[in-house]
Amino acid sequence: MLQNRIYYVYLKQDDPKKSTMKKLEHYGLAIKIRANMIGKKLVLTPYSDTYLLNSDSFIYTNYGICLIDGSWNLIDTIKNLRVKNARRLPLLLPVNPVNYGKPGKLSSLEALAASLYIMGYPDAAFEVLSKYSWAQNFIIINMEPLEEYKKCKNNEECRDAEKLFF
Repeated sequence: MLQNRIYYVYLKQDDPKKSTMKKLEHYGLAIKIRANMIGKKLVLTPYSDTYLLNSDSFIYTNYGICLIDGSWNLIDTIKNLRVKNARRLPLLLPVNPVNYGKPGKLSSLEALAASLYIMGYPDAAFEVLSKYSWAQNFIIINMEPLEEYKKCKNNEECRDAEKLFF
């Protein structure tokens, strides 16, 4: 895995003991930063008009990726977040205990793993998922869409791929 390339902003909106990113930080796989430190990092947000593509691996290797770790119930709090490299993930099925089977409602861990997989780092995706027993099935359940999304070259191809599965 590319060390020191995974960052997160913790919004303190839920139980810190249940934060998947805090657990990754504990294992040395993620670094907590303040929002003003995001800079040119890729930032996952459902409000972006731009899908995450395999070609975004260039930004990842140079600047890293940042997840906004908060509650889906308070997602509107990041609606106006302005960042340079905002990306949205195409739809996938979560396997986390809170939002199991609800398309698109991924945990930060699942979103990170999906991003790494789409950008061409499947081993890194499996490494972060290995920290939770329930998470191992995430790639298995989403293998077909992930493989299709990994091939997409632009937003239109991503939207078309989403329609194949959802």
